[in-house]
Amino acid sequence: DSPTDVPTLAPNTQPVWETIGFNGFEKEDGSGECDLNDWVDPGADAKVIENRWNNVHSGNCAVRIQDDSRTSMVTSDLFNVTDYDTLKVIFWYKPKRMTESTEEFHLYVSRDGGSSYALEHTWTDSQTGATSNTSEFTNNIYQEGIVDDIDVTNATEVSIRFVCNGDTNSDRVFIDDVAMEAM
Repeated sequence: DSPTDVPTLAPNTQPVWETIGFNGFEKEDGSGECDLNDWVDPGADAKVIENRWNNVHSGNCAVRIQDDSRTSMVTSDLFNVTDYDTLKVIFWYKPKRMTESTEEFHLYVSRDGGSSYALEHTWTDSQTGATSNTSEFTNNIYQEGIVDDIDVTNATEVSIRFVCNGDTNSDRVFIDDVAMEAM
């Protein structure tokens, strides 16, 4: 007549991604003014822009990278990943006039606190000779970019960098709503 203890089984659960960083390139005070929010802009070929000509995904601001000079990039601040093994980057991008087969843009990741960066993914207008870490884009429309399964097992601080590889200053990529998630 005594009740029998029946073990309860936990339901199947998916891993939970935690947002460790987000940048929509608006000031965090809610004013709607544009700001890099601690991201690094190295010079003339990277710029925070206001919403003109529909080059912003949401809000009022985005970042624009152009050309292929040493200043054709934007770099995030550092994020602590000590308690995580995997990083995911989700963002929105709009290529403009990136029509030559050599024109592309890249995501680089630093796993050593910003000392060095390794290529993680490439977006291009042409899939000729594409590899598994390459995606094709369409010019003049915003598209979602997702790069997941970035191994950060032995890292303590990571940073991401977007780099443009266009032929001229007219070859541009607009980037907005960048989220970094980890688990």
